[in-house]
Amino acid sequence: MNGKLFAVNQLYLGQEDVDVRWKAWGLLPHYRDAGKAGSRIAVCMANAAELIILVLFLREQGGSVLLLHGETPLETAKSLAIEAGCSGLVYRSAEDGFLTLRPPEGANDTLDSAQEASLCMFSSGTSGKPKLICRTWSAVAEEITAYNEAIDLDGSVTPVIISPVSHAYGLISGVLSAMKRQAVPHVAAYTNPKLTLALLRDTPKHIVYGVPLTLHVLTSFASGFRYHQLMSSGAPLPQGLLDKLAPLADGVLQQYGCSEAGCISVSRSLRFSADIGKPLGHIRIREAGASADMPKELIIAVQDRVIRTGDLGYMEQGELRLLARADDVINVSGLKVYPTEVENVVSELDGIRECVVYRGRHPVMGEVVCCMVAADHQVTPEAVRAWCIRKLPPYKVPAKVECVTKLPRNATGKISRKMLEEADLS
Repeated sequence: MNGKLFAVNQLYLGQEDVDVRWKAWGLLPHYRDAGKAGSRIAVCMANAAELIILVLFLREQGGSVLLLHGETPLETAKSLAIEAGCSGLVYRSAEDGFLTLRPPEGANDTLDSAQEASLCMFSSGTSGKPKLICRTWSAVAEEITAYNEAIDLDGSVTPVIISPVSHAYGLISGVLSAMKRQAVPHVAAYTNPKLTLALLRDTPKHIVYGVPLTLHVLTSFASGFRYHQLMSSGAPLPQGLLDKLAPLADGVLQQYGCSEAGCISVSRSLRFSADIGKPLGHIRIREAGASADMPKELIIAVQDRVIRTGDLGYMEQGELRLLARADDVINVSGLKVYPTEVENVVSELDGIRECVVYRGRHPVMGEVVCCMVAADHQVTPEAVRAWCIRKLPPYKVPAKVECVTKLPRNATGKISRKMLEEADLS
């Protein structure tokens, strides 16, 4: 019996499909040493179905995997794989896309043969150069168990993943966690949102895994359609977008995490952008602020590791609230401005699709608030400033507003305030 395990663009794959591929790959010489201690293979594939099956195969073999975004150019993928100490790169195809890698002469070996098999990724790089993060498969399994306990969904709710499965959010939270609770996750890798909507109409009991931008785009095409549940991650859901999504769905959820720990907390009933919910059962909060007026860097412990998240937040009635990245706080004449607070106000203005607030520098005034918006043609910088003047104290009103067709993103698809700040200085 070929029971369904997962689907990609309405193509269902079961255990027999997986077994056929695993048997074929097991005969290939470059996979024979996949489970060898100290071995790591980089995977860069746009085909979500093949990527998921290959990750399951390498995990089963006891191998370490480095995930790279499927659209990464070949030379960049090779460079990243070598930097991460990978012995090989699977590029585009699991069968005939394997490239053997050799580090440059004199390069340090980044792998220890005693290391436990791991799932590896590069961090988003929003606050600096991306760094290699590896988490053991046992740590991932512990996260999956705690995550499923936190979201408390049964197998009848179908996860529809519209985020890349080459990222931890799409792969672990969307796919692997669903398979563990015997749900059948569905990866919607369509470029046309209307095809995703057709899938959702055929799957009335669903939870959509997206990020703020993809959820905004998806819901813009669905007049009169009601969603079952919407899950957001990657960045706090702007308050304006949350206010638009809430009437369209039975539930809006938000999860928070970091590369080093995976998912840290889940808010199952989102009301405010800053709500990031209750910590997962395996997470211990070592430090958090007492209130919005007294935030601290969120420091957590998981297994035997203490992790500094770099995020400012506080605990209120057992739930976490997120204010900003510590590095992103803007000091305007001695007064602190949290970018997300200003973004939430700007996002409530009609016609705003996306916005980002970042630190600018004035030769006399020092740090100032800058804002970039992707908006409809009728929105002007003057309109944005006028709106903010009505809603914010003067020191929080953006000194500079720029309207663009779309916000710039880094190589990992994230918006980097640091990148915008540096571009502004240049």
